[in-house]
Amino acid sequence: MVLVESEGRRAAMAVDELLGQQQVVIKSLETHYRRVEGVSGATILGDGRVALILDVPGLLRLEAGEAAVRV
Repeated sequence: MVLVESEGRRAAMAVDELLGQQQVVIKSLETHYRRVEGVSGATILGDGRVALILDVPGLLRLEAGEAAVRV
């Protein structure tokens, strides 16, 4: 379990494994795809795999059933 917090709200996320921490360049998904609620972007890892970057505030809004604020 990974505990996350955003805007004073806490949640636990079930994960299979923590692989470590890396500095990455985040690419927006909206450039090539539509907006995906709960995902802020993606990056390509050193081994070529694609990793999604989670949007914790967006995930908490989804979990609470709140409408997302579009910017």
